[in-house]
Amino acid sequence: MVTKSGPTLAAAFATLLLTATAAISAANAQETTPPPGDEPATSGPAIGFWIDNDLFGGGTDRYYTNGFQFYYFSGARPTYGNIDWLANIVPWIEPGGVRRYGFAFGQNIYTPSDLTARNPNPKDRPYAGWLYGRVSVLNEAPRAVDRIDLDLGMVGPASLAEQTQKTVHKIVDGATYPEGWNYQLRDEPGVVLSYEHVWRDEKPNSLGPLEWDFSPHVAGSIGNVLTFAATGATVRLGGNMPPPVGALVTRPTSSIPYQDNPYSERPGRFSWYVYASAEGRAVARNIFLDGNSFRESRSVAKHPLVGSMQAGLTLRYGRYGLTYAQTLQTPEFQGQKSLTNYGSLRLSAQF
Repeated sequence: MVTKSGPTLAAAFATLLLTATAAISAANAQETTPPPGDEPATSGPAIGFWIDNDLFGGGTDRYYTNGFQFYYFSGARPTYGNIDWLANIVPWIEPGGVRRYGFAFGQNIYTPSDLTARNPNPKDRPYAGWLYGRVSVLNEAPRAVDRIDLDLGMVGPASLAEQTQKTVHKIVDGATYPEGWNYQLRDEPGVVLSYEHVWRDEKPNSLGPLEWDFSPHVAGSIGNVLTFAATGATVRLGGNMPPPVGALVTRPTSSIPYQDNPYSERPGRFSWYVYASAEGRAVARNIFLDGNSFRESRSVAKHPLVGSMQAGLTLRYGRYGLTYAQTLQTPEFQGQKSLTNYGSLRLSAQF
């Protein structure tokens, strides 16, 4: 059934998407000709891809079961002028840094613990999908990194999550075919504005032949898809490490951090590190648990406090990077049978 609010929400979503795209395009156009005296970009643009899947966590096929994202970030440029329309809403961002502008496209899939039920248990997590586009501004100062993401997308059948999961499960031998997608969340446009601040050292600390650092962070988002506040920290140990540019932990909107670094003065050399990142979240709204905002849908009673921990290994040679990570997350809703457990594979290249 189509409600009267449907066309209005769709029109608002389309208008916001066009406005954001036009603003970023104008920013990039103005950015190509810096004012006299400004230094050129300190590094080139980067592209990347990552995928999360619970097959890497024991093949449970439940809860947050799959996610992927393709992204692009511009080269690092000195800050100047009034082109940073998204970053300027945060007045405490450190001056004197460099800015990157990003675009991303991704999809998340959420399912209950029992895929075989045609009518899923109403007390289990509902089927849901999230298909989104993203524009980002990343500000890197020597001792702090600020990042702002604006996500625009669709929850419900328009997310194409049902088609994605069914297609993959037909291809993968032995995979359980999901039967309950008729009870997924309804179509709803989604808007999420997210912010993250990371404190960091300009250079890592020495530990014999190795290097290490510790980077606390705060984060939060507001929107009809996800509203939360969080704090956490990341510790890394390795060799030839670049300064961190984000909190290495996955969130429900899959805000995987951009990991290349314009301050690196050691291009072409091999670098590596292992890391552990932890975060505690106070969640006011999670549409994938609370259900649709304006229409009746499946929902469960969520836990307002959630903890997440991620451990991983990053390898980088020259412009190419590879990361594998494992994530454990405490139960998000009452009656959840186990921790959420999934692995992540991330690839990136800088030009």
